[in-house]
Amino acid sequence: MYWLHTHFHSETLNMPVPMEVLLPESYVGTGAKYPALYLLHDMGDGHTTWLRKTNLESYLEEFSIAAIMPAAHLSYYADMFCGKKYFTYITEELPAICERLFPLSTEREDRMIAGTGIGGYGALKAGMYASDNFSIAASFSSPIDINNIAARVHTINSADIFGPDPDLKGSRHDLYAAEKIHTKTHFYLDCETTSEFYHENLLFAQHLEHQNLIHSFIEMKAMTNVRIQQDISLQNFVKWLADHKTTVRKEDR
Repeated sequence: MYWLHTHFHSETLNMPVPMEVLLPESYVGTGAKYPALYLLHDMGDGHTTWLRKTNLESYLEEFSIAAIMPAAHLSYYADMFCGKKYFTYITEELPAICERLFPLSTEREDRMIAGTGIGGYGALKAGMYASDNFSIAASFSSPIDINNIAARVHTINSADIFGPDPDLKGSRHDLYAAEKIHTKTHFYLDCETTSEFYHENLLFAQHLEHQNLIHSFIEMKAMTNVRIQQDISLQNFVKWLADHKTTVRKEDR
């Protein structure tokens, strides 16, 4: 695969931003347009983590699919109360720019978003609140409950990100508050049964079922460390994509 280090000026964030891009080798000279997987990092990690700490390239190189890895810094994938509009950047500006720069399909069905940790929360949020832009939203062992998420953030930073109200239930940051939004996004969740987030994921999967929203919930056995879990989750998800998306096809060799 072709690995591109890219920097550009974001109009939404009003600053230069980096991203990593993986493109199928077969794109050269073919005029093909590829489905894209947007991968979101956990807070405390960065946009290079997927390439440095997982076998992402080896999992993707078998298939005709591109991967986009943006930097979200410590935004918690929010349009921040006092700060930048990272949610708008990730869900609107980023796909538009990538589809201009790279040989990517512009069809919603060919846009997928996934993440681990807070990145998974951000991906599910995109699937809920920006469902017109993504056909699949996936989370890997991610927190779901917004009040629990905010409680883990330093008080000052939490107010900058989410606002001064300590109760975020029903806010634009709450995944459950989107229950009346009509979405055709397929939600994919996996979580270790021993994870501190397992109960949150189980309840959210039940909520999706109650709302008649398309979803898959995968219970995983305990892993020895978070990096192994992240890598196995990614591998399983890519295999799942290959089984469920007709446009994620085998690369011609």
